[in-house]
Amino acid sequence: MVDFDGFQNLRYLSLANCQLTGQIPVWLSKLKNLEILHLENNQITGPIPSNRISGEFPKELCGLPRLLYEPFEEDTYELELPPLGHKPANPTFLPRRLSFNPAMIDLSRNNIDGDIPNEIGQLHLFRLLLLHSNRFSGVIPNQISNLKNLEELTLSMSHLSGKIPWSLTALNFLKKFDVSYNNLEGPIPTSTQIQSFDASAFEGNPKLCGAPSLNKCETNNTIDADVGFWGVCGSLIIKKRWRYAYFGFIDNVQDRLYVMMTVSMNKMKRRLRA
Repeated sequence: MVDFDGFQNLRYLSLANCQLTGQIPVWLSKLKNLEILHLENNQITGPIPSNRISGEFPKELCGLPRLLYEPFEEDTYELELPPLGHKPANPTFLPRRLSFNPAMIDLSRNNIDGDIPNEIGQLHLFRLLLLHSNRFSGVIPNQISNLKNLEELTLSMSHLSGKIPWSLTALNFLKKFDVSYNNLEGPIPTSTQIQSFDASAFEGNPKLCGAPSLNKCETNNTIDADVGFWGVCGSLIIKKRWRYAYFGFIDNVQDRLYVMMTVSMNKMKRRLRA
């Protein structure tokens, strides 16, 4: 990639469909006004393929000021369009102002590896975080729950493991959520927000359980019974002395019960004869 260091006022940078290779350059963090970054979908032939961007997610991208702080009141997000050509018959057909897209980073369909950095939770103004179809390792960071304005979070097909953080239930504005085809496990957080999404958003994770997935979670009673069973039987299997003592005790109890029952039966027979 070339160096965009001179474009200090750049807010929107799209390099999609450009056959990019190599790593994501750290100099992108120098674009202090950058709000939107598109790096997805290169070499489109037939089915949509991936970029060949590789390397880890650069933590420097998590320090872009435009994604950390609210803008000043006088800092506009609109572009004034000068009048062009003749006046249209319908004056509402062409708007005089164009609003910018919401703050976002789209790094989907690449080969980015390593962990998703915890620093990503600093980007409080994010509305879209699209990281699907990569080769991340590790877990979904809890810090994503700090992105209170987040509307879309896509992490599907990204080799992620561990549990879905319960803290994500705090993302009240989430409209799209997809963690399908990873190695996630454990219960899906019980909240109206997360469980309102379709089961397809969670499929491809055989160890995930709970609604809306089709896998049922084990109840506490089942787990307690399993723990109790193996707690007793496991000790008897491991400890030979305990095993002999236990079965010796059972034999003694059995003999005593047999004697008591025999004596009782004989007494009853004598009474009946009398």
